[in-house]
Amino acid sequence: MIATNHEISVQPISKLLRPSTNLSGCVFVGIFRDTRGADLSDQDRVNHFPASPLVSVTQVLHGALHLLPSKGDWQDAPLSPPLPELYVSGPTDSPTISWSKGPCTAITVGFYHDAWITLGGSADYTSLPDSMAEAFQTFAHPQAPTDQWNSFCEALLPHWAANRSVLNGVTDWAKAIAVRAALSSSGQSLRTLERKIKRLSGQSQQELEFYSSFENLHRLSRQQKDASLAEIAQDAGYSDQSHMGRSVRRATGFSPARLNQAIETEEPFWCYRLLGERF
Repeated sequence: MIATNHEISVQPISKLLRPSTNLSGCVFVGIFRDTRGADLSDQDRVNHFPASPLVSVTQVLHGALHLLPSKGDWQDAPLSPPLPELYVSGPTDSPTISWSKGPCTAITVGFYHDAWITLGGSADYTSLPDSMAEAFQTFAHPQAPTDQWNSFCEALLPHWAANRSVLNGVTDWAKAIAVRAALSSSGQSLRTLERKIKRLSGQSQQELEFYSSFENLHRLSRQQKDASLAEIAQDAGYSDQSHMGRSVRRATGFSPARLNQAIETEEPFWCYRLLGERF
């Protein structure tokens, strides 16, 4: 039986965009989302994002996005003004929730903190360096998301060429930060080392360990679907399942069991599913 047009459901487009190897020490990933034409309820237009040590730049290409309080309801979103078309967010120690009233197209690019500073980004995350502003202009061109991403990377690479390093995620980055700080602090105090880690990453050593553990947990949850929560907690480096639960609540606002269910079944958790593709 051939489906009629009325039976065809248009799904939102979500894409995980990976940087080239030469940009992997600068850009974590790009996340593209397009809900135009999709039949979504107002509640399904909510977007959940975990806490992150990255500097995130979001460009709204169509429609509008509103930020929600961490424990807010989507019905409160219209009370807040829409985000600017180009929006910079510094590292966050709690989850971020956004909402769109109608169809929306946006791309978010996560930059490692030291790369943001190296490229001229402001320490208070209020101004976009010229090199990034120029690169983000490529998303305004009417191309397929992958082509836009390739053009963005090509525009950014010359500004990063002298600082090339190869990283494979937050855990790799945290280790690299610690090594750089240690090599530049030979013979100096632990406090001096901690200050250098903070300056390079925007995070304390303890905070970097928190984000690294959470990334490892996300990876193991994808790779060991039949394992118990207790087994995953141990493999991810947590002292016990309760420790893991507290960390997951801090990063996402949900318990591990509730988060796993939501990732599997609920549209607003599309970003978690997308980030899982990294593993």
